[in-house]
Amino acid sequence: MASAPLTSDPLVDGAPGAALWNALNHLETSYWFDVDQQGGSRAHEFYVADGLFAVGENRFAGHDRIRAFYEWRRRRGPMTTRHLINNLQVVSVDAHHARVMAVLSLYRANGRPPIQGARPPCLIADVTGDCVRGEDQVWRYRSHVLQPIFVGSDIPLSMSIDTQVLEEQRHVSAGHAT
Repeated sequence: MASAPLTSDPLVDGAPGAALWNALNHLETSYWFDVDQQGGSRAHEFYVADGLFAVGENRFAGHDRIRAFYEWRRRRGPMTTRHLINNLQVVSVDAHHARVMAVLSLYRANGRPPIQGARPPCLIADVTGDCVRGEDQVWRYRSHVLQPIFVGSDIPLSMSIDTQVLEEQRHVSAGHAT
């Protein structure tokens, strides 16, 4: 796959097709809707089998590790989050590859809504998603990377988790399954 440019110049390149923009906007917003409303119970399904979800230095590669992160996150108890996507940009690489770029603002609090007291976002990050359209014509992430720009005092779980803990839990679970 040819590497997509990190940015495009809309004055030179023109806008991507509306169908592509809509498809990748739907992918991005549906992913975060699942995370906010269902605790990421289907988050792994938004990725190709060996897809990568990364937040800062933490990397979750493949369906098993992405699923393990969101299961761990749900076990931590009731939490309310809203992942807000802004300034979504799309660059087409070819008929089956595209890049989506956006800005994510994350609001998070322990407990169920309504959350009392105004809180600033705990994370503002640049999002880059390298996307692949499969044989089933569904767009999925090959990689979905959040690069933190501003981090609040309430550090997001995706950044604060020791990924080694997930690996150890995965190995223990695999040991019990045999």
